[in-house]
Amino acid sequence: MQYVIFDKKDKGRLVSRFGLGCMRLPKTKRRDGTEIIDEKESIRMIRHAIDSGVNYIDTAYIYPGSEEVVGKALADGYRQKVWLVTKSPVWEAKNKDDYEKLFIEQLERLKTDYIDIYLLHCLDGANWKHVKETGGLAFMESLKKKGKIGRIGFSFHADHELFVEIIDAYDWDMCMIQLNILDENHQAGIKGLRHAASKGIPVVIMEPLKGGLLGDNAPNEVKSLINGYTEKRSLAEWAFRWLYNLREATVIISGVSTMTQLEDNLSIFADAKPNSMSEQDMELVLKIKQIYDNKVRIGCSGCGYCLPCPAGINIPEVFKIYNDAYVFEDPNTGQTVYSMVIADSGHDASGCIACGHCEKHCPQELPIIETLKEAHSVLKA
Repeated sequence: MQYVIFDKKDKGRLVSRFGLGCMRLPKTKRRDGTEIIDEKESIRMIRHAIDSGVNYIDTAYIYPGSEEVVGKALADGYRQKVWLVTKSPVWEAKNKDDYEKLFIEQLERLKTDYIDIYLLHCLDGANWKHVKETGGLAFMESLKKKGKIGRIGFSFHADHELFVEIIDAYDWDMCMIQLNILDENHQAGIKGLRHAASKGIPVVIMEPLKGGLLGDNAPNEVKSLINGYTEKRSLAEWAFRWLYNLREATVIISGVSTMTQLEDNLSIFADAKPNSMSEQDMELVLKIKQIYDNKVRIGCSGCGYCLPCPAGINIPEVFKIYNDAYVFEDPNTGQTVYSMVIADSGHDASGCIACGHCEKHCPQELPIIETLKEAHSVLKA
């Protein structure tokens, strides 16, 4: 396992570049058919990761059953071996008392009296405004002064401009952003990574495989490209390698659902050193990215300027599902996701009233109205 100094505040404490994400732990089914975390297997996997050198364990209040299982896995001396990281569901708190109740509940779930890194979860425009209005940062600072948490951070899901605003608004101990070879210029992006690093703020990376999409289900062109390259690595390994090649990426979080996935990640991160990619390697990744980019149906960046839609349509989400169906050559999954996430909400793309509100506010001047019709015709099955 490769380690780095997390920050200048505690130079003697190293962190593994591979962090174990506990959102996608293995599931099992109850008799009634509902899925729950497979507690026994999850504990086995978490402890195996720690025994193999992983010392960054990431969970959150809203991951069903995750904090409880992590708490059990960290019994028997394992708690002292790791950086324990969890996140506050800020939208659930209306005041300081609510923040405190949530934090106490998390300590009970995790069976600990101290959190190494505590994050404000999923900051976007609305949640950042809510944090400021409800005293969320002041509460975090009070926890730090009491010695209940070690570091204050946030996880982020919005555009680059907001990321810069949030980073510059406070003396953060760390931040967590989505970044992968397909999202280099999406959300905070690589520019956000470097901006935070320039201020001495450690950056933890989530979604390195874009929710598992950069895995075995690659387009045939990508598979051919990888198979014909001199160095034989999987697409997942190239995706991880591109990230840990970045010196500014302190820890890279990967969620695993099986022991096989965990072992694969442990093997990949045994060589997780910055500046390990050659020019030829970078060219390969660029070609992979271009193949995916060429399959994109509409260049929506997810900025959200088109929202709120008067017809209640989540336009960026529709376009994401539409793009993914083509990029990953999996229209069946696209149709299923569309049915579950969009159509079942009662606001699918067929409800577009062609008012033009979205196109008027789109910074990329995309043909949104027409593409919504196309997306619905493809995904409605």
